[in-house]
Amino acid sequence: MITPRSASKFNLFAQAGRHRKLEEVGDPLQVIAKHINFNALAALVVPFLGRGDGSKGGRPAYPVDVMVRILVLKQLYNLSDEQMEYQLLDRMSYQRFCLLEHSLNVPDRNTIWRFGQLLGIDGATALFEGAELQLRRHGYIAIGGQAIDATLVPAWSERA
Repeated sequence: MITPRSASKFNLFAQAGRHRKLEEVGDPLQVIAKHINFNALAALVVPFLGRGDGSKGGRPAYPVDVMVRILVLKQLYNLSDEQMEYQLLDRMSYQRFCLLEHSLNVPDRNTIWRFGQLLGIDGATALFEGAELQLRRHGYIAIGGQAIDATLVPAWSERA
């Protein structure tokens, strides 16, 4: 029996090839990353966090700039904490934008929610206004969108 030819082949370097292709076609998240100084935004929100020094133990925190990137994406695409967790696990572009592409762990929905709660309204306002100001300095404005997911829900049916 002859095996049909297929364009889908196993390749150890597939990930690197996809990165190159993303660079060629233009990853819009990398455009955003180029025009926002996330370290400056992280420094802006640190006073709102009230984090300890880690001397009491517990699980180490994710870097503030990573969490800031996550909240910016969450806001930009109007995602829930659950959807943000899923997108971080699923989308290579989100992982790359949030500096998590080589990380064993990504923040889960509870970590994302807690970080937002620590920031509070004043911290979130400072964060998003700071991001908007940086974008405006480069001649851009952020227009939010929606990441649409396909969810199956039980349909009501009338049985005869």
